[in-house]
Amino acid sequence: LATMLRSRVAGKAAPSPAEESTKVKALVASEVAQALAAAHTAGPSGQKSYPPVAKNLNPLRILITGGAGFVGSNLVDVLMQQGNIVYVMDNLFTGRRRNIEHWLGHPNFEFFQHDVTNPFYVEVHQIYHLACPASPPHYQHNPIKTIKCSTHGTLNMLGLAKRVGARLLLTSTSEIYGDPLVHPQTEDYWGNVNTLGPRSCYDEGKRVAESMCYCYRHQHGTEVRIARIFNTFG
Repeated sequence: LATMLRSRVAGKAAPSPAEESTKVKALVASEVAQALAAAHTAGPSGQKSYPPVAKNLNPLRILITGGAGFVGSNLVDVLMQQGNIVYVMDNLFTGRRRNIEHWLGHPNFEFFQHDVTNPFYVEVHQIYHLACPASPPHYQHNPIKTIKCSTHGTLNMLGLAKRVGARLLLTSTSEIYGDPLVHPQTEDYWGNVNTLGPRSCYDEGKRVAESMCYCYRHQHGTEVRIARIFNTFG
């Protein structure tokens, strides 16, 4: 009625009821389409939709410790989109469930809220061992827990890699060089370290973790890789 009155005052012919009905239906359809696009569901069944995943006839089974963290969750995205089967282990101390939430429920994905310092078993081809607080406020919050993560946790993952014949990648750190006197640091530089300083729980833990990897490689033939990550942001 208000539309009809405004049209008459303006000297225009009022739209017919059929025209008004068509206009309202179009607006409603547009709003519904926008709501569906913003939701995380697909179709009338309400099933969750996921990022696109490649069709992989020979997927790898991959375990990522610390997979709910910043680096780990980005690695999860890449490996999942390649069509692999990915298992994430994280105790959520610094990692966040929201970082991997878009994969929860996917048939190729499984999340275990588990502490790497405790034994864990799963049949996999590869292990990406990222678990460990990396920021000084975090790793200094509980220094004993931090060094246990790098020692006990790495020992658990190396034992698993040996048992199932998996390849293990350890994410180490530039902190193994301590307070370096050489810039930039090369892999043959041994560093300038302080075993008693406030950062030693993290620095020395990672140094021991690297040593463990090479011991398992030489003694048991375990396939290992080490990546010393410097500053990472995004």
